[in-house]
Amino acid sequence: MRDAVLALQRTLAALALDPDAAAFEADPGAFAAARGLPEGDQAAFRRHRDRLLHYRNAVRDDIWEPIDLDFPLTRTLLEEAGAWEPCRAAFLATRIFRSPFYRDIAPTFLGWLATSGWGRDRWPFLLELAHFELVRELVEHLPDEPAPAGLRDEPRPGDRLVLAPSTQVLAYSYRVHEATWEAPAPAPGACHLLASRDAEGYVRWRELTGATACLLVRAQAAPVAVAARELGLDLEVAAAFLASLGEAVAGFSPLPPPRRPWPSGA
Repeated sequence: MRDAVLALQRTLAALALDPDAAAFEADPGAFAAARGLPEGDQAAFRRHRDRLLHYRNAVRDDIWEPIDLDFPLTRTLLEEAGAWEPCRAAFLATRIFRSPFYRDIAPTFLGWLATSGWGRDRWPFLLELAHFELVRELVEHLPDEPAPAGLRDEPRPGDRLVLAPSTQVLAYSYRVHEATWEAPAPAPGACHLLASRDAEGYVRWRELTGATACLLVRAQAAPVAVAARELGLDLEVAAAFLASLGEAVAGFSPLPPPRRPWPSGA
């Protein structure tokens, strides 16, 4: 019984994920027989041909939806070159998506871009642009978490920085934050960015210098005074900068902040 169920599941997966449905459309029964299904299932495949084609379309549409929505600039860029459909088809053909959670589709797509290198010969910025877009979605939709107790609003020299749960410090070799619908290909140029969510829930981007980006990273592990000294920054200037970041910062703690792992999906 278990083997029969697995064979049926594999056949339905092939129907949904194979790039071309021509073999199924030509003879659904033969399609089922070639995958080891018994005569009863073969007859059911013939009888429900149209319904199974709707099933194929529904599965593929459900997989495409988060990719289309979470990577709008990437989609615009590739559609202009006639490459969006080939990109999506190449991703689906790998069948690497294993998670049962809808929220993991877009991160899996990004991971595939990273490991496969798809399109990077023509668009060397493609991975960074897609990463930037996914971070924006995660920052916008990550759930709020209560701030640790005992945080201060203003930093003292011995305090450590505690960022808000959704805040991210990022570095790119292309100016991805300047990409637009009209010009989705970002210009080359190193940039450091702070991504955070304001009180109304909107994602805000702030461009940082290399030193201030390093300060935000280092001050989470070392006291503000130590981080500023290591980076050659004036302590008062560094403290004022940290205090000016608004909702991006949860507060300042005299103790090491708890570790906050970045979630695998949202």
